[in-house]
Amino acid sequence: MSNSYQLVIFDWEGTIADTLGVILHTVAAEAKILGFGEVDPYQARRYVDLGLVQAIKKTLPHLTAKQQEELLLAVQSAMVSKPTEVCLIPGVLEFIQRLQQAKIDLAIATNKGHNSLMRALQATGLDQWFKVTRAAGQVPAKPCPQMLEEIMEEFGQDFSSTLMIGDSVTDMEMARRINVNAIGMDFYHQQEAALKAAGALAVFDDYKLLATYLRLPEV
Repeated sequence: MSNSYQLVIFDWEGTIADTLGVILHTVAAEAKILGFGEVDPYQARRYVDLGLVQAIKKTLPHLTAKQQEELLLAVQSAMVSKPTEVCLIPGVLEFIQRLQQAKIDLAIATNKGHNSLMRALQATGLDQWFKVTRAAGQVPAKPCPQMLEEIMEEFGQDFSSTLMIGDSVTDMEMARRINVNAIGMDFYHQQEAALKAAGALAVFDDYKLLATYLRLPEV
């Protein structure tokens, strides 16, 4: 499709920030330290809907029950020591850069707390691109569309020139309430049908595919 959007509003968790990715990379690191073998975090994503224990069993099938427990404890301990680490969804940085190249305005609408969002944006360097955000505590939570309405007003855009990108049903419902087009991101292949039923224009599992769909210029 041709891209007529002037404003793209992102969700944060699961759309830009990959909280689960941090966990999977931690599993890979701890498994290597313990001498349990190599874990490909991207392969492990395929089993994420089964839960972390099952994901470990699938990716490291040779481990005994005792070793699995040892690995889980090591992962939990490691996560406590790095609670502020932010892992980005693969490909999202390049996608954001392509939106910038196309001179499209960017914003974030999230149910994450404002202060923690600001820390995460600064930690990743994304604060240079996302000057306008709405987060929990500032406006009613999704699916109330007030955060979208306020962002559109700030940029002087309306529903026809705005695109919402998110990974949850509430993102889609929020956009649908005010006739804003929404794209669903389903990186773990868990809820494509639910996202479409909630109003997603399309659902993708790769930002490169979305960039092609929107006909964005190469960086």
